[in-house]
Amino acid sequence: MNLDRILGQHDLKDKIYASIKKNTYPQSKIIIDKDGYGGLNLAIEIARGLLESSSFSGDVLDHPDLYFSFPSFASLKDNENIYNEWLGFVRQHPFSDFQKWSSFVGNTTSQGSIKVSEVDKVQKKAVLKPFLGGNKVFIFWGVESMMAQTSNKLLKILEEPPINTFFILITNSIQDVLPTIISRCQISTMKPISHDDHKAFLENSFDGIEHGLIVNSSRGSIARSMNYIEEDVASISHEQNFIECLRFAFLAKKSKKAILDLTKWADKISSNSREQQKEFLGYCSFLVREAMLVSYKSQNLNSFLSNSNFKIENLAPFIHSKNLIEIISLIEDSHYSISRNVNSKIVFTNFAIHLTKLINISED
Repeated sequence: MNLDRILGQHDLKDKIYASIKKNTYPQSKIIIDKDGYGGLNLAIEIARGLLESSSFSGDVLDHPDLYFSFPSFASLKDNENIYNEWLGFVRQHPFSDFQKWSSFVGNTTSQGSIKVSEVDKVQKKAVLKPFLGGNKVFIFWGVESMMAQTSNKLLKILEEPPINTFFILITNSIQDVLPTIISRCQISTMKPISHDDHKAFLENSFDGIEHGLIVNSSRGSIARSMNYIEEDVASISHEQNFIECLRFAFLAKKSKKAILDLTKWADKISSNSREQQKEFLGYCSFLVREAMLVSYKSQNLNSFLSNSNFKIENLAPFIHSKNLIEIISLIEDSHYSISRNVNSKIVFTNFAIHLTKLINISED
């Protein structure tokens, strides 16, 4: 286990390292990584520590006693090479997020989830003896994506885990994980990466970028900073789509045509995958927060970095005490509806119409 590979999380990684060395590491662990703080990378380093032996000297990702379970997509059900693609993805993007994985495999329409058949594979593998005679490690990334049937199957494995077998579950939404699964696991919650740790990592890894500005805009999320550095197309389009909606919303007060434009905008957004839609709404929430900080003269807390030269100061006057709570509620309700598979065209049409009403409310 190489502690230097784990970004930030100083107290957490010291405790994990000590428990591995003392052979007291729990067989079932949940890592809560709310916002791209490096949960997958942490799990891989834990696996490295649990699988260390003199009989294997290769890359831990190739270790025969390490197995990953991750969300797959209905649109790619015939992809027989998906596991190798996953390993390639992890090697290229160890600090990445769900949206990046979705884009990496070319998914544009379906919402990902860990399927029942995947847990069936794990169940069969778990009862086999380790290839190298030591431990076995199973990493579940995106466990919040499991449906009830899948979760219940996993629960049965966790209730009576085979000896020398470890399960590491990673989630960004603990409230969407089956409570009985949570009760079977030790929980570790990751924290935002400190400014100094984050900046030092970027300075050592990348040249020719504005390290401080990216760190400020990433809000402790290494996944978000990687997206900025790689000029993630999804991040750019999220900003442009929200700006477009705002423009139509302002025009709708005087132009009937703008209402038609808003419905076309809703059609466009609803054509994206569910994961892209949720990412978009998360980005909307971030922009509203940043505008609020400027509106309330707290620019020193503002961390907005535009991908398209958009000035947050232009939005700030329209986010105020008379509409702030309702706008945030609108975004959260829309996110919840998308997560529950409500018709996305209806959701975003409703979103656009209500945002038009709210954004045109005067503070006076």
